Amino acid sequence: MPRALPLTALLLAFLVAFALLGGLSTSVLANEPQTSPLPEVDGFPSQPIRLIVYTSPGGLIDVTARRFARLAQEVADHPFAVINRPGGGGIVAFEEALREPADGHRLLAVTRSNISKMVASGREDLIDRIDWHSYIMDNPHVLITNSEEGPGDWTELLAASQNRDQRWLGVDIGGVKHVSGVKMAEIAGIDMRWIPYGSGGEAVAALLGGLGTAYLGNPRDALTSDRLRVVVVAADERLRAFPDAPTFAELGIEGLEDELIWRGFAFRKGVPDEIRGWYSALIREVLHDPRWVSSWQHEAVNLRYRSSADFQRIVDRDREEFRQYLAQLELLPEDHQPGGIRRLSQGTGLFGAIGTAAALVVGLALVLPRRTGRPRAGELALLVALSSSALILLLMSLALPSANPVDPIGASGVPRLWIAFLLPLAAWQVWTCLKLLPPEPEKLQTARTLATVGLFLAYLLLIPVIGYLLASLIYMPTLIWFLGYRRKRVIAALTVAWLLFSEFVFQRLLHVDLPRGFW
Repeated sequence: MPRALPLTALLLAFLVAFALLGGLSTSVLANEPQTSPLPEVDGFPSQPIRLIVYTSPGGLIDVTARRFARLAQEVADHPFAVINRPGGGGIVAFEEALREPADGHRLLAVTRSNISKMVASGREDLIDRIDWHSYIMDNPHVLITNSEEGPGDWTELLAASQNRDQRWLGVDIGGVKHVSGVKMAEIAGIDMRWIPYGSGGEAVAALLGGLGTAYLGNPRDALTSDRLRVVVVAADERLRAFPDAPTFAELGIEGLEDELIWRGFAFRKGVPDEIRGWYSALIREVLHDPRWVSSWQHEAVNLRYRSSADFQRIVDRDREEFRQYLAQLELLPEDHQPGGIRRLSQGTGLFGAIGTAAALVVGLALVLPRRTGRPRAGELALLVALSSSALILLLMSLALPSANPVDPIGASGVPRLWIAFLLPLAAWQVWTCLKLLPPEPEKLQTARTLATVGLFLAYLLLIPVIGYLLASLIYMPTLIWFLGYRRKRVIAALTVAWLLFSEFVFQRLLHVDLPRGFW
């Protein structure tokens, strides 16, 4: 009778057999053709697919495009390249995509900001020439405050608006967040003034520095500092990342559930339907990839796919809304068409003004030597030249946006203020020259002029190093003393008065940031 095998030997034999079967099944599967999740399209793609981003590297839409490109390259087994084409809020990127053939090898990464920029710049034709293919995500706008110095919640924010107007910080004039801010303030009954900054980081820094009441931005902006607090969310439900921040609907304010920034993909119209279907399948595959989902878990982003038809309806709705609010803010292009004297600030009108000023200076230089003003002919010609330059700058300022409900000063306000100072001073100096006071010796005049120019250049070099106020504190009394005025109290009073004027008028009233230097 044969001896029975030990139990351990039986287990070992079983494991070997299982391994052999597993290897055999694996080899069989490996030899079978792999099925792609994407439909076959004859001759496509035939070259690397370029994903065009309208911002510089590092922005949220750039991050979105790069995350998508990595996964799409795996799914399609085909190279994707992210190309950054910043400029014009998307105009540069859109025009590049529209210059290429409609063969599907150029994909645009788009956001809601593109719509506001096209409307504000008068380039709605670009909206019409784009196929808005896939809506992939969005995140709501939120109001963020400085938790140490600003309102602690919506109730405090609303109460603060009863005592004074509020300064809401954000990015750009006429952009998505600006329009959302105006809409929020209008519906909530808040007297708000919009203060635009060049980037979200600058606006957040200003909020932390106590320069504003609130910042309107993305939820992820509130994660940059422990001192930031989200006081309200423009969404239909609370955000998981900020469970204590209520929605506008919870506060009894309706109509602000869709104040958000969406992102998606588009290409020029005319791409064949089979290629459009290929992209639909690709995008769905990427959006369902666990790696894609997990990469957005802590970004307070809503991942949701919407088809081309739904996406187009959203674009059309946003377009109409931006038209309405930009018209209300007097920021549409037709609100700034030149007319009347404004025409002198452009084209032949401006060249005519420059020619007239030059002829006046030349004529004065020829006539004065024959008149009683001969001793001061050079000085008078210089003053007339400076006055003419100021008038030309005044004409050029007419082409800048004037005061509007968003910007009570307007881009033209500060240049005109300086010109208003220059012209009376020049006129007073001309009158002084015509009094025929004994002129200084020519050599002394030349030395004094060169020294004055040198002091001014030194002042300009000091401003970025030690700041405008400190540089002015040094420059003004030095210049006045050098020019021969010796009353110390008057010099001190003039210097202090100018510094106070600069700080309160330019920095506080006009919101013109004065250079602070490296302090």
